[in-house]
Amino acid sequence: MKKYLKAVKFWASLSGPGKYRRHIWKWLFQFGDWCAPEGGVMDWMKRGREIATAYYANSCRIVSGIARILGKSEDAKYYALLSQKIAASFRHVFTDGKGTLKKEFQTGYVLPLAFGIAKGAERKTMAQNLDRLVRERGYHLSTGFTGTPHIIFALADSGKAETAYKLLLQDTAPAWLACIKEGATTTWEEWTIDPKKEGNIPSFNHYAYGAVGDFLYRRVAGIEPTAGGYKCFSVRPVLGGGLTYAKASVKTPYGTAESEWRMADGKFTLKVTVPVSCTCRVTMPSGKQISLHSGEYEMEEAV
Repeated sequence: MKKYLKAVKFWASLSGPGKYRRHIWKWLFQFGDWCAPEGGVMDWMKRGREIATAYYANSCRIVSGIARILGKSEDAKYYALLSQKIAASFRHVFTDGKGTLKKEFQTGYVLPLAFGIAKGAERKTMAQNLDRLVRERGYHLSTGFTGTPHIIFALADSGKAETAYKLLLQDTAPAWLACIKEGATTTWEEWTIDPKKEGNIPSFNHYAYGAVGDFLYRRVAGIEPTAGGYKCFSVRPVLGGGLTYAKASVKTPYGTAESEWRMADGKFTLKVTVPVSCTCRVTMPSGKQISLHSGEYEMEEAV
């Protein structure tokens, strides 16, 4: 990982002199907003600098966390600081300094929100701008492979849960349910596929758009690990979209973790299963928090 980031740092340094330009990653080649439902290959690639730089900052953040777990304190400090410098460069070069991109596109807002690059008032402005772009497209996404897995998280975690759910439940293309309406039983590489098309047919089973399943587990059902292997995890369902019921389970090294909730007759009821040797922090819709050890539990409150 260190060798990889050393190479990225070298290529980024060629973007130009100065405090900020040297952290912008554009060389040698970037796929950019690959397979976005608008534009073509050249349009996707033109967004490569913003996308690659955001991922560069996030990679450094992840490696810093890994170094900290491994007890490599100097590496942890180094990559944390580098991530902060890259994030500052992203904001300086690509935004007006207040949270609005100089060249607006959905993925350009999604990644800073999802990766923690935007802070404070800038984050609020970015969330508002992303919400606006989604609404302007009639609650359709226009993100490519790099932004699609994160767009609903970026909205829901920034106070835009209703927009997130409208995007999730949209049933006209480009949208997940549009594919299902066309008979899909797997997630396609493109939002619409003609099986009679000759030549290079896109994959009928592709992870990029299928990554939305992560949101179903971590936000709809609310199950999210807070320590390795789900030794500690949280259950915090994000309500919205008119949903009244959800259930999900995750097989962990300690057993099955499960969340099942229902809204009926003005009551929210949540059932949680915590595997042996694990702990769980439950957050109810009211914000009330409950700490649980292994076992099966049922909680309820008025909504």
